[in-house]
Amino acid sequence: MGATSRLQIAMDKKQIKEELIIPKMKSGEELVGFFQANWMPSFWWFLLIGPLVFLGTRTYYVGITNLGIHFNKLTFFGKPPKYNYFTWDEIDKLKLGKGIITIPLKLEFSNGRKIKLNAQLKGLDRVPKLDEKTNKFLVSKAS
Repeated sequence: MGATSRLQIAMDKKQIKEELIIPKMKSGEELVGFFQANWMPSFWWFLLIGPLVFLGTRTYYVGITNLGIHFNKLTFFGKPPKYNYFTWDEIDKLKLGKGIITIPLKLEFSNGRKIKLNAQLKGLDRVPKLDEKTNKFLVSKAS
């Protein structure tokens, strides 16, 4: 049984970069950084359906480039079927919060859509985290 025929449960940072981020970049784009971010349903859902609310958690691999943001949304089973790209011109508001393990990241787009993610700052080695270089770049875009 070859390495390609085995079922892979989780991707490491190198695979995420080479399979999800780099192939979707346009010519002239330079990768600043990438990280894992999570979206959780609101607290009210927890009161309504209890611990099942964690089934609604969504994971994103976010690639930050000089021209825009790449969102790779994973399914419940960890497959990356959904992809969105937004240029910096399409982002009306970008807010970065403060945190120890995760940092809140709020984005508001020109088409009216909003998303609030928690970007990973600390955790397992195989999980891509928001590094200092990418954080500074996002702060510069937020101001």
